[in-house]
Amino acid sequence: MKPEKPITNSRQKGSSHVAFSGKSFETEALTVMLSAFTVLGLLDIIWGLNAVTSSFQTLLNNIASGFIFLFSVLGLFGLIRKNSFLVYLSLLAPITILVSTIQLLFIHVKTFSYTLSSASETLILALSVICIYITYKTISRSQIPQNIVTEYEQKTESGYTVELIDVVKIYKVGPIEVPALNGVNLKVKKGEFVAIMGPSGSGKSTLLNLIGALDRPTSGKVIIDGVDISTLSDDELAKLRNKKIGFVFQAYNLINRSKVLRNVELPALIGGMPKKERVKKAIHLLKTLGLGDTIHRKPKTLSGGQQQRVAIARAVINDPDIILADEPTGNLDSKSGREVMMYLRKMNKELGTTVIVVTHDREIAEMADRIIHIKDGKIVGEEVLRRNRT
Repeated sequence: MKPEKPITNSRQKGSSHVAFSGKSFETEALTVMLSAFTVLGLLDIIWGLNAVTSSFQTLLNNIASGFIFLFSVLGLFGLIRKNSFLVYLSLLAPITILVSTIQLLFIHVKTFSYTLSSASETLILALSVICIYITYKTISRSQIPQNIVTEYEQKTESGYTVELIDVVKIYKVGPIEVPALNGVNLKVKKGEFVAIMGPSGSGKSTLLNLIGALDRPTSGKVIIDGVDISTLSDDELAKLRNKKIGFVFQAYNLINRSKVLRNVELPALIGGMPKKERVKKAIHLLKTLGLGDTIHRKPKTLSGGQQQRVAIARAVINDPDIILADEPTGNLDSKSGREVMMYLRKMNKELGTTVIVVTHDREIAEMADRIIHIKDGKIVGEEVLRRNRT
């Protein structure tokens, strides 16, 4: 079955991508404030200054000072590691200060004893409010500055969308180390269709997991569009996967309790696409893939080939730059397998999507531009079947 409609791409030049770069003004300001709160909390604990918790009883003073110190340190660590959860926790530091200073100022106002000390408390109160606001701004930006499109455009001038440099991956099973990849070097051009072949246990799936940001290398670099993803935080990797990479698995990984339409929508829902837009796009993709009559059916009522096409629609709904397919035809008969590969090839040609397929099937691999052969965790050869268009 051949698709009747061309696959359209909603990406436009200058559209937002997921990327990560240097600190913003908010991040730097938050770092300074949390550092100051860390020092204040520590001084309160060591010397009992109670500079920001003096409205509490002695025991509460110590507890509050400990909270301020602990959550300020966690916030600083979160900024270093780019972990939004720890930055969220740091909000408890200015909130503790806020509660303490408000209580103290209320006492001064009530007794008409507003002094120079009260003025300093007002300043601390203002700084706490500013800290809470800056924390919110830092988290809402998700550590992703707005100049990321320019950064990616500059970094992808080389034409390579995937680069692996001296990549080593070692799994530890108790005291035993099991090498999966041993010094892999690989470059994939933007818009290229690549097949990876090799015997079981050769490292094919491990290689795909590293490219897809599902795992981290033991050493070496995995570079996607010029960004070394092995240095990114877990939150950043999740955003990268959602926006730039589409996954197609051998087992389909569809949610059987949800309808086909909902399965396809899911990545767009996570990515924040408006409901009307994502439903329209999901329906269009399903019709394009010859699945227009399956929209309201459950995946388990479909054939293997149909389920795999649903998985493809799900993989491309966010217009990813890269599609990674791990044995996408492994559970299909030869006819269905070729149909699935034809759809992947069509997306590669019409959208310029980079496609990387792991397969055992020589006939399937020959539909790619290039075949990479891997054995014992090393690339041992390649075959160029057709020249890339880019």
